[in-house]
Amino acid sequence: MNKENKKILFAFLILLVFGILVVFIFDVNCIFKSLTGIPCPGCGLTRGFRALFHGNIIGAEKYNILTIPIFVFLLTLGLLMIIDIIKKTNKTSNLLKRIGKHYKLLIIILIANWIINIVRGI
Repeated sequence: MNKENKKILFAFLILLVFGILVVFIFDVNCIFKSLTGIPCPGCGLTRGFRALFHGNIIGAEKYNILTIPIFVFLLTLGLLMIIDIIKKTNKTSNLLKRIGKHYKLLIIILIANWIINIVRGI
């Protein structure tokens, strides 16, 4: 495993631990919404992940429509990292580089989701 993959794996593991703590242990409120009264683009993701982990797929989608795609992406990223470790390949960093080239589309999706959340009142 090269240096870049080790950094990606380390960051992923930190985010995974943080995510588990936030989703299952702490009750976190959105700072952006607390300050502005407007839901942020990620509002509902924590509740969506909680619903998803309890098998409530429809509930997860209702909290934030991006919950399921983000979960699938993170699951795929984790599996690719495991494959990279076993096969000593670079699929993870290649995937992240390809995704990075489409950041404008990702920003548009995030903004569209934000508008949807505001209209839905999440």
